[in-house]
Amino acid sequence: MELFLRGFIPVFFMVLCMSLKDTVSESIDKHQDELIEISKKIHSEPELGHQEAKASKLLVKNLKRHGFKVEYGVAGMETAFIARKGGEKGPAIGILAEYDALPGIGHACGHNLISMSAYGAAIGLAKVIEKIEGRIIIYGTPAEEGVVQNAGGKVVMIEKIKEADSALMIHAGNRWGSYSMTNARESFLVEFHGKSSHAGAAPEKAVNALEGVLLTFQGINALRQHLDKDTRIHGIIKHGGDTANTIPDYASAHLYVRAPSMPRLEEIYTKVKNIIKGAELATGARSEITQVANTYANKIPNKTLSDLYRVNMGILGVEWPEEKEPTKSGASTDFGNVSQVMPALSGHVYIGDVVLHSPDGAKGTATQQAHEATLLSAKAIAYVALDLLTEPGLLEKAKQEHKERIERQG
Repeated sequence: MELFLRGFIPVFFMVLCMSLKDTVSESIDKHQDELIEISKKIHSEPELGHQEAKASKLLVKNLKRHGFKVEYGVAGMETAFIARKGGEKGPAIGILAEYDALPGIGHACGHNLISMSAYGAAIGLAKVIEKIEGRIIIYGTPAEEGVVQNAGGKVVMIEKIKEADSALMIHAGNRWGSYSMTNARESFLVEFHGKSSHAGAAPEKAVNALEGVLLTFQGINALRQHLDKDTRIHGIIKHGGDTANTIPDYASAHLYVRAPSMPRLEEIYTKVKNIIKGAELATGARSEITQVANTYANKIPNKTLSDLYRVNMGILGVEWPEEKEPTKSGASTDFGNVSQVMPALSGHVYIGDVVLHSPDGAKGTATQQAHEATLLSAKAIAYVALDLLTEPGLLEKAKQEHKERIERQG
């Protein structure tokens, strides 16, 4: 009898889960026009971080319609929300939505698709969550792009997100996949304050703030030959003066430092701050450094969750080879901070041969191909959530892997 039960129990849960997945899929298919319309609406009205009033209210309104209990204006951020559905017993699976755009080029990073996928998974899971132990939590996370002050909504919300046992989301791009790492990042404004004077008649009376910015860039360029291939430093001059015949008393630059780990990030960031101090000493202009975005941690991969996403995409007809080693990305995300505290998955969704963060990327995130791929990703994310909620030991396996990876990175 004991041997029979050992064989019967896994089969029982597998059959149960497949039945639930069928219901989820049917619900998402039923609402596909609504999901695509939401993506198009968010795409057509891009909003910068912490200004995403239209997008967040649109998602909140519709989540309430599907029976979710919603908190709006979470963690001191007006456009952040948390939506819950399910019982108090059992684990909680978080699904994260992003909805901020980039300056000038709108939704060139596809956050409209991230919202669509998260909302789609929510619609599907709403049909079955009351039949199993556990709950689903949809997190609306503002300002992922590090271009506005206090960017990094997930960093600000991290204590709220810790209510979940695991976190899931997707990101559009030019490949299918799930097993990847991102860089840690600092985003900061460098300002130099000097003294103006006539550039032709009395330059000796001036302190050139622009020279402070230029020397900062030159110092960074000198540092580059000593950086490993996974470390990045880049930026732009925000203000270089007002007129060519007046020596600028103010100049500024917005800089990023990226590195594969938090200790490496701190090491390189310290060197850059020393370069800025050196430019201050060389020019006499006073320097000031202001953090623009919250510090983004490197993303820790989770093979258990990555394999689940790949297998479930296979059920939906999309297949790719098993990823034995995580791919490295030079990009950064506040989802990295989430991955530091729990097993987390960011599934990659192929929407075409697009280059994100470009005008063409913005066009690519509103195509029929992008929407069809995102509908599949909504199902896959919901399927992964069901696996974690219904298959005994699976969530614990993901947590154990996460614990071991945290210990290895120190």
